[in-house]
Amino acid sequence: MKKLLFLALMMLSLTAGAQTDTLDAKYGANLLKAGTTAPDFHLYTADHKELSLSDYKGSYVVLDFWASWCPDCRKDIPGMKRLFDEFKDQNVNFVGISFDTDRDAWVNCYWDTYKMYWTQVSELKKWKHGTTIDKLYHVDWIPTMYLINPEGKVVLGTVDINRLRDSLQSLSSPTLTTEQIDTLYPGGKNAFGIFMDANRFYPPLAKKYRAEGRVVCRFNVEFNGKVNGASAIRLEDFRIGNTKKFNKLTPVRQQYVRNKIISELEAEAEREINRMPNWEPAYRNGKPSQVQYFMPIEFRPKK
Repeated sequence: MKKLLFLALMMLSLTAGAQTDTLDAKYGANLLKAGTTAPDFHLYTADHKELSLSDYKGSYVVLDFWASWCPDCRKDIPGMKRLFDEFKDQNVNFVGISFDTDRDAWVNCYWDTYKMYWTQVSELKKWKHGTTIDKLYHVDWIPTMYLINPEGKVVLGTVDINRLRDSLQSLSSPTLTTEQIDTLYPGGKNAFGIFMDANRFYPPLAKKYRAEGRVVCRFNVEFNGKVNGASAIRLEDFRIGNTKKFNKLTPVRQQYVRNKIISELEAEAEREINRMPNWEPAYRNGKPSQVQYFMPIEFRPKK
């Protein structure tokens, strides 16, 4: 078995899972595409203050289209609150755009019941009949979410909060380079290579079927340099090398084996990263702080 660690630039937009793809294909097919200039708008808060998208030029903006009467929207509120808490201090502004028609119901929902303490605006008109913002942003389903970049371009339009979360996390997660490892890892890149060699493990089921692939992980380096929180976020270029053995299995068994191998590879990649010694911490405003990185781990069988 030969497993190499590759340090390469990661895509800002993370590949979503099959369920996410299905949701967006079904409910978000007409949303504005990435790179489109986000239409400006003029909407009002509950206390009649005017707000425009252009007010946020120079910052990232999350537009959250929702309504208090929408069960799926209410289901996503806890997740949106977590994103707000995580990214509000990272040049990301959140704007809730409601399709409520009853002002009191709207305010009671976002302020009293759910404590959604980010900017909220509404036309207070019936969705798709009296509203105009839905036409500007092609909102055919709620909840719908957009991420707009500081230049006013669409980064992402989606109906799945998981895709929004991944896009936000990728924006704030610097990709490791060889130079960074040489600086941040104790002993530099040579010591890093020695550690990876000593901790290599090729899971037995993957070895049996000569499976290979690249697991991209996200992990934290805490303010004191401790490494933790490794999480596999996607698997790239996965294939079964021993197709002769694999094809003898029933379709049901093939699916089980495939899922088991993927699970083992992801767990192994996470284990290796979490076993790393302390790194040099990152600094913000002259103080050590937590930072998040991407790292791909390559699994290849011996030839």
